Amino acid sequence: MAAKGVEAATVLEIVRAAGVSQPSFYNHFASKDELAQAVAEDFFRADAAFKIRMFRQLRDPAQAIAINVRHTLEVAMNDPVVAWVLVRSGLAGQPGGAADELVRMIRSGIRQRRFCNTDAAVAAAAIRGAAQAVLREMLEGRVAAEAPVRLAALLLRLLGLEAAEADELARAPVPALRPDRSAA
Repeated sequence: MAAKGVEAATVLEIVRAAGVSQPSFYNHFASKDELAQAVAEDFFRADAAFKIRMFRQLRDPAQAIAINVRHTLEVAMNDPVVAWVLVRSGLAGQPGGAADELVRMIRSGIRQRRFCNTDAAVAAAAIRGAAQAVLREMLEGRVAAEAPVRLAALLLRLLGLEAAEADELARAPVPALRPDRSAA
């Protein structure tokens, strides 16, 4: 599915690549589309949980958004199969579980005067759309490996940060997050 897309891949190709039988595949999924949806949903659950935790723990909305953008794009380097399923299914640019948190973080940045006064929902949609487009470009080898940092800096500048600060935040390491007590 990563190489050909969900539409072009056959179930036989999928089971051969996975090393399982067709009956085993059909014991778990009714179709390859259902498998693709499960892969995307699993990624989105984990991604959203991380981002929600991060948004709630970091005080600086600019830092949180830079990490959010980098984290989204780094899936292309860390798990290109999942990244291709997300891109080819069209799910990478859709609001996920962290969507409301992204809007909330942008609004927080506006209130703190970190960001220009803008429509937070539109800004969040622009961030998701830009991330999807750059994710595809990364997977197709048309942009440098530093694309996550560059996009994070660009988006922070669009939100109103000065270039030097946006670049610094985009390159900053991800801070250690406190353990999630709600999962216990």
